[in-house]
Order: sequence, then C-alpha cells, then structure tokens
Amino acid sequence: MRECKVSHVAVWMLALSMSASGVVAQHLSGPRLAETSSVVEHGPHSGEDRAELTAASLRSMILENGLVQNTGWSKAEKERNVALAFGASAILPGAGQWLNGQRIKALVAVGLEAAIITSYVVTRKSGLDEEDAFRAFAHSKWDPTKYASWLNDYRDYLIAQHAGSISAPPVNIISGIDLSQPSGWSAADRDLVQEMFNQITAIEREAFHPETGAAFSHQLPDFADQQYYELIGKYFQFAPGWDDYPAWRGTDDEFLSTIDPELTGPGGSKPNVSDTFYRYARDHADAQDLLRKASRISTLLVFNHVIAGIDAAVSAKLFNDRQARWLDTRMGLAWDPDGKPVPVASMRLTIGR
Repeated sequence: MRECKVSHVAVWMLALSMSASGVVAQHLSGPRLAETSSVVEHGPHSGEDRAELTAASLRSMILENGLVQNTGWSKAEKERNVALAFGASAILPGAGQWLNGQRIKALVAVGLEAAIITSYVVTRKSGLDEEDAFRAFAHSKWDPTKYASWLNDYRDYLIAQHAGSISAPPVNIISGIDLSQPSGWSAADRDLVQEMFNQITAIEREAFHPETGAAFSHQLPDFADQQYYELIGKYFQFAPGWDDYPAWRGTDDEFLSTIDPELTGPGGSKPNVSDTFYRYARDHADAQDLLRKASRISTLLVFNHVIAGIDAAVSAKLFNDRQARWLDTRMGLAWDPDGKPVPVASMRLTIGR
C-alpha cells in the first residue's frame, strides 16, 4: 500500500495556554518528555541547536509515539464485514443489505421474500385442498368392489372367448364395509379389504387386452395409496370401477362390447370409458399441477436467499475497496516544551492496496 502522509504544526491562541496549564504540567512530568529534556540539557549543543533539537524531538514524540490527544475526525468509514453480510442475507434476505446501510434495497429484498412465501403458501394450500377434493370424489365414485366384479367377468370373458389361461381364482368380493369412509374401518375391515386387493392383483398379472394381446401394464395399488388415486383416473383398465361405466352383460347374461374398456373406437377414441373417468383425471391433474408449482416456488425461495447473500457480500466488498482510496485526516492536541498547547493535524491518502 502506498501512502502519502503530511503533518503540520501551528500555534493556537495564547489564551489556550492558560486554560491548559494543569494538563501541561501533567504531561511535562511524563518520563518521555523528561528523557528528551535530559538529552537536550546535557548534550554538546548550543542554545539554538538545543531549541531545534527539543522541537524536533517533541514533534517526533507527538507524531510517532502517541502523545497526540486525538479529538479528530476521519472521512473514512469502518470497513464492512463481507462474510457477515452474506450470512445475514442468506438467512433473511435484506438483513445483509440493512447492515450495509442499503435501506431501500433491504426493504425490496424483504418484500420479495414475503411475496414468494405468500405465493408458496397460497398455491400449496390450493393444491392440497384440490387433492382432498379429488380423493373424496374417488371414494364416492370409484368402487373397488365394482371393479372386482368386472374383473371376475373379464377373466371369464378371456377364458371363454380368447382362450385365456388364467389360473388365479375369482375375487371374493367383500360386503358390509363402507369403502367410501376408510377412516371408519376397523382393523378387521382393513384386513378384508387388503385380501380382496391381493386377489384383484393376482388376476391382473395374468389378464391381457384382446385387441392387442398386451398384458395389463399396471396392478391396482393398495387402497388410498398415492398411486391408487393416480392410476384409477389414468389407465383405461380401471374405468369399469367408476359408477357411470356402462353395463358389460346383456339381458341373456352375454358379454357386451363394453366388457373391454380398452376397445378402440373411431379416431382412436375409447367409447366405453365414461365421462366421470375423464373428469376425475382432469381434477387430479389440476391438483398435481398446483402442488408442483408450489414446489417450484419453494426452489425460488432458496434461490432468493442465495442471490440476496451474494448481493450483500459483493456490495460490502465494493464498499471496502472504495474506502481503501479515502483521504484520512486527524487532528489532535499536544504541548510544546514551554507547556503551551499545540494542535497537530495529520493527513493520510491511501491510493491503492
């Protein structure tokens, strides 16, 4: 670091010498001033030389050995802590900016944080509310026993008309349990429901689609599992479980075309799939979109903390770099050998690091 330091000594008004006499006496009795006087008195110098030596020694002591009683000021402000600024804003966006003295930027950062949190809370709540709604809808409109009844008939259909080889026995369909109110089930009820689901899965593993010959791509998940709610509105093989799915047996107990929910109609449509299936699929997708959006907003929240921390740290570093080029001035009060007060001014200009 290159520094340019200039010192100037002048005499204040003579009246100050009278008011400072008590302080002068105290400093004149100090060991360093006594030492200087001793050197001057006993050295081989003339009177004029001794006076010059005394003044030079005093100036050296004042400026280099701390005799200045500092009452001064400085244009240079205290350096800012870069790490503290980063950490504060990383925890709470705006805190580091506030420490840096950037009040407006701090308020903007806090406002942005509040907006992101509010958006996250509102969006997530909407998603969870819609999730509760489509689950309640599924419990009231999609019946596992109806699906099991269709699967038993579909098993017989494949064996009778498509030479299917299905070794799994028909599903033992339970009764007396309200499948729309799982919260009211006893432990025994849950065991019965789980056993029925296990039997459904056994047939699904061997079933296939007559039109394509492809095996079922999915099996019914456990009741009220996350995948349970998704699959019943996503894959057409589960369409017969909805309450408005058309009958699949005729008056003579013959199999109708509606026995196959995967049957392809004009333009690739699925004519046997009911409107409720599609409505539920839309509601489920909307709720999941809201929850995914809330998740993205939470990522933005983390990103905001990081950016605010970096901004605060960079601002603190730039401030410190500017401070390194400040002109630093100081003023103080000392005393000459005659006990008179002497003002001392120093100036330091830092022009680089």
